[in-house]
Amino acid sequence: DSVIYQWTGTTLASFQSIPTHGAYDWEYFNLDGAGHFLAVANSRSGSSNDINSVIYHWNGTAFAEFQSI
Repeated sequence: DSVIYQWTGTTLASFQSIPTHGAYDWEYFNLDGAGHFLAVANSRSGSSNDINSVIYHWNGTAFAEFQSI
C-alpha cells in the first residue's frame, strides 16, 4: 500500500492508505467539471507484471477507486 499525506500547517500527517502493487508513478490531474483525480501506475504483483493501474476520484472526503486500467 501507499500513503497519501496531508499538510496540517506544521507537519505531514497520514491521510489515506491506497492499495498499490509495485507503484512507480503517481499523477494528479483536475478535469473541469469532473473534479480531482489521482492515477497510480502499478508495475507488479509478486512475480507477475500482469497488474492493472488505477485512477482514483476525489469524492469530497477521500480518493475512491474510479477506474482500473
